Amino acid sequence: MGTVELVLAVEPTAASEWMAGPAPARSKGCADGHAAADETKHAVATRKQYGSGRSGVSPSLVHTDAGTAIADALSRMPGIAPIRAVELSTVRAFVSPDGVWRVMFVADEEGARRVTAVRANEFAPGVRRCETVCDEPLEAGTSFAIGDAFPQAVKHALGKQLGTLAPSRALTVCRGVWRWSGPGGAVVDIELHDARVAGSADAAAAKSSSPSEHGAMSIAFCELRLASRIGETQGLTDVEAGSSPAAAAAAEQAQRADESAAESDACADAECAALRALFAAAGALADTLPVFPLLTDGYGRACLAGGADPAPVRAAHVDLRGVKTPHGALMAVSANVARQWFGNEAGVRDDTGTDTEFVHQMRVALRRLKTLLKTFRRWADDAWERTIAPDLDWLGGLLGQARDLDVFVDSTLPVLAEADVDTAAWAPLRERAAARRDEARSQVRAALRTRRYAALSLAWLRWLAAQHFSQGPSVMRDKSLADYAAKRVRKHYRRLIEKPGLTALTPAQRHRRRIEAKRLRYTLEFFQPLASRKTQREIAKQLSRIQSVLGDGSDATAALHFLEALDVLPYKHGFARGWCEAVNRWSAIEGDRLLQDLGKPKIVRGA
Repeated sequence: MGTVELVLAVEPTAASEWMAGPAPARSKGCADGHAAADETKHAVATRKQYGSGRSGVSPSLVHTDAGTAIADALSRMPGIAPIRAVELSTVRAFVSPDGVWRVMFVADEEGARRVTAVRANEFAPGVRRCETVCDEPLEAGTSFAIGDAFPQAVKHALGKQLGTLAPSRALTVCRGVWRWSGPGGAVVDIELHDARVAGSADAAAAKSSSPSEHGAMSIAFCELRLASRIGETQGLTDVEAGSSPAAAAAAEQAQRADESAAESDACADAECAALRALFAAAGALADTLPVFPLLTDGYGRACLAGGADPAPVRAAHVDLRGVKTPHGALMAVSANVARQWFGNEAGVRDDTGTDTEFVHQMRVALRRLKTLLKTFRRWADDAWERTIAPDLDWLGGLLGQARDLDVFVDSTLPVLAEADVDTAAWAPLRERAAARRDEARSQVRAALRTRRYAALSLAWLRWLAAQHFSQGPSVMRDKSLADYAAKRVRKHYRRLIEKPGLTALTPAQRHRRRIEAKRLRYTLEFFQPLASRKTQREIAKQLSRIQSVLGDGSDATAALHFLEALDVLPYKHGFARGWCEAVNRWSAIEGDRLLQDLGKPKIVRGA
């Protein structure tokens, strides 16, 4: 029946810190109040148990040796047993644009070559349901390319998609396999793939690399691939014929219906059990090793990225084709948000300070997620409230601080300086603000390398996957999606336009009204395919304008708080206060004007 699979990436900097041992805890600037102490204790415990710490080793050496350290730790972890020794091989991958098809050419150290083809459909973000359709040996000297030597079974299975496959460069891969055993007989296979960039695929396959040569190669990726087998369903008893042909036919038809329903339930139970095992194993690994879940594995990135630097991922249109229920919409929107969240993760974590958009877009993803669970409040179960919501607030706070400082340093402070007669006098303050911004970015980067973030990511993906085995709250199962969407949109619209107007509110109250504008905008984006054309074209744009104008006021208020924290001279503080008051006043007046022109959003029934 195939497998369900999940990939955990070995994060290089976190791996270096894990291997090098604990650093002195910092009293200021820690990503989490107790994170530094927790991570230090964890590193000590890990080194005592697995002997993987290497204090005094240079970061560059530690960085390249992460795969060896991970393999050593896996072999020593309780509940995990090696089932295949670590071996070197040359690999070239081919992946279809949609990521569904993956063809792998592999040559082992003895030169034996194989080709495998796997069909991997997304079950939920980060989780794929995989089925091997081909695993055949190749003749010696067969080229690592798509050509006449390609197995007929693969050609037949891929059809026209064969010509769309994107190739990776040749990779030299250290690969080992372990097995995690959990309660109730659950097992999950864990494959380590420590991949380095080789030269020509055929040349690399013809000449096997030594471990020392492998370690000297440029790192492509290092990750753990977890696979949980979906159990086989039990056979059902044969139909007993009745006393007459008609009775026998009727009984057989009823039996077939029962068999179909029973088989469907059994398949769902088997998949659910496989997923539980998969996430249990992932949690055990992430609690000990510097690993984090990915939506796209290293081979997929190697084939489809084309060597280009990652770009910030913005919110995409939600595909609601074929979705008729609120529960179906929840799953579609959640997957959309997950792709934005994880699509910006690496850009935030590996930020060099040149692109602030990754932080902005990851923050937007978290805000969309919070709006989603307000829109689908009845779906916020105990797992959500206990394991996800608290850490969303933690991560959102760090991203919010970093984003607000980006705006303060890049936008607000330059405008303030230009408005003063002595622009140059603001230069020292701008330098101090930039240093504070760098501090906030470092806190976010550190947070994305903690066990707390790994646990949050896995809990979110697990919650998403679990929705496939639910029909949603019982009181919502008979609700039409259009009626549900209309009610949610109407609620946010009423809160946004309620009296009194913006000019009568305090800055804090205006900020809350701005949040309502944002929630209405996000909710309309969630249900965009159901909205009228006027709502999609005009009202959505007007909401964006309102949000932007009110955002100027919020940025001005935030600027005052930052200036107070930077302990500026009274003159600059007074000047900034007057300027920010003027911006806030203008923001309220302009916001009221835009609200008067805001039409009522409409969800089309029967859309």
